[in-house]
Amino acid sequence: MLNSDGVAIKLQKWRWLALLSGLVVVLASVSYLVSYQTFIQAEQQRTQDRASHFRSLLVGVLNQHKPLLSVLTEDPGVIGVLSGEPDIKNQLNQRLARYTTTSGLESIYLMDPEGVTRAASNYQHSRNLSFMGKNYAFRPYFKAALAGNEGSYFAVGATTGLPGHFISSPVLGKKGAVIGVLAAKIDAATLSVMWQSSEDLGFITNASGVIILSNNSSWLYQTIEPLSAPQLTLIRAQKQFAGKVLPHFSWQVVDPSMVTVEGKDYLYTPHDIGNSGWVLHLLSDPARAKKNAAFVALVVSVLVLLLLSWALTVRSRVIKNSLAKSEQDRRQLVTMNDNLGAEIKERHRAERRLSLAQKKLLQASRMAALGQLSAAVIHELGQPLAAFKNYLAAAEIDPEGEDMAQLLGNLDAVAMRMQSTTSQLRFFSRPDETKFIPVELNLVVNNAIKLSQAQCADARVDLHWNPDSQMVAQVMGQSLRLEQVVVNLLINAFAAINGGGNVWLSLDLDQDRWLLRVADDGPGFGSQDPEELFEAFYTTKASTNGMGLGLAISAAIINEHQGQIWAQKSIYGGAEFVVTIPSKK
Repeated sequence: MLNSDGVAIKLQKWRWLALLSGLVVVLASVSYLVSYQTFIQAEQQRTQDRASHFRSLLVGVLNQHKPLLSVLTEDPGVIGVLSGEPDIKNQLNQRLARYTTTSGLESIYLMDPEGVTRAASNYQHSRNLSFMGKNYAFRPYFKAALAGNEGSYFAVGATTGLPGHFISSPVLGKKGAVIGVLAAKIDAATLSVMWQSSEDLGFITNASGVIILSNNSSWLYQTIEPLSAPQLTLIRAQKQFAGKVLPHFSWQVVDPSMVTVEGKDYLYTPHDIGNSGWVLHLLSDPARAKKNAAFVALVVSVLVLLLLSWALTVRSRVIKNSLAKSEQDRRQLVTMNDNLGAEIKERHRAERRLSLAQKKLLQASRMAALGQLSAAVIHELGQPLAAFKNYLAAAEIDPEGEDMAQLLGNLDAVAMRMQSTTSQLRFFSRPDETKFIPVELNLVVNNAIKLSQAQCADARVDLHWNPDSQMVAQVMGQSLRLEQVVVNLLINAFAAINGGGNVWLSLDLDQDRWLLRVADDGPGFGSQDPEELFEAFYTTKASTNGMGLGLAISAAIINEHQGQIWAQKSIYGGAEFVVTIPSKK
């Protein structure tokens, strides 16, 4: 039994086979449709060319005998018979018979103004078939010639019962009046000469839509459109089709280039002959185009199958090579995995060693920081404690002395310094839990300036602060802590230029953040790295002026406010500290 993988592979093969079969069918169908349309267009063009050729042949046959009639209308014998000269009638009949034979006409005959035949080429035929003495005044071609025009009319002969095309010309007397009509009949066989070499079916309709000529005799005298009552009455009065029924032609126009005749489809090409409303309808069998299109589709299918076979062969070869390459890659991958496993084990050992070293380094760093902190605390508190002890000893020596007030003041100053040191250290011991509220930075800066006025005066510094009274610089924060930051920055600036100088404060909005700048024209940073200024216990001041915690505390406060602080060279040549805090939304 096949496992699930085998069944899946088999189903996949069937899917591919179905897909390829569908592809072949689609390409064959498209090829057939495209080529069929191409062959149909070529066939339509060929049919159009043949229709033009047939029209030229037919028009030539219809017009070639008109010069003969024109000459005969001026013949003295013709005029003499119409003038009543009886002796020349036989001679004229014989001449008309000769002209009929040599010209290929069916008959030539002469009628007086009443329509009675006075001379005819078939004078020797029996009375029933001869035109002699017959009256054809009801024919349209007679009426046209009697009116002085050339006549043209297709009809079934009223005397012979044979179809043909009648042409006529007026015979003029000496005074220019019409004294008779000379007519000739072209038989239908002569008119059908164009069908002799044609592979196509066709028919010609007159102005009434009646089929008068065709290479399929069963279609003759059928109508392509129903005839109206007046049309039928006129046809009967003119005896045009000798009383034939004139049934409706069994055809259907599918589109302008396709018709169905007696249940079979044909390519359809109508062509106007230009002779009293005659139209040539040429039909060609589309089977030839279908056969050629089927052959093209077969060739395309074979080519596609050959191409697919070649593609499958190439694909099989590629798959075989890919499998071999895959096996080689698999072996290499196994080797690489083994090597990688060994490397991973070695890396794990190295990571454990590194982790141990990092723990030792962290412990050493903590001990170093603790030592640095201890040294700073001992240094900062040792001197005040020694001074405190000395002041107490002096007080014990002379408790009622005059210098007691000064000693108490000194003791208070020492206590305040020790309190300041412990308060700075307490900042690092635990975070402040005060909630943030909207704070106006202009007020923060103003309060910080007031708090640092004494230091500013001692350092003889000119402070420049010109805030925009219309500007509302609100942030979310703690005003006292932000004041501490500004005070620290101002005191640092005053200390840097102690002895006279300038400090500038500015507050600007940069998109959604406020920028507070504190710049001076002091000596700047020198060789110091500005980034080290924000480390705890880093200081450039004398030991009596601080522990190096001011900027570290300021950086921590700004970080609490989701802001940033950095130091850079100012445009005034000194140092500049920049603080950014998000604006209140």
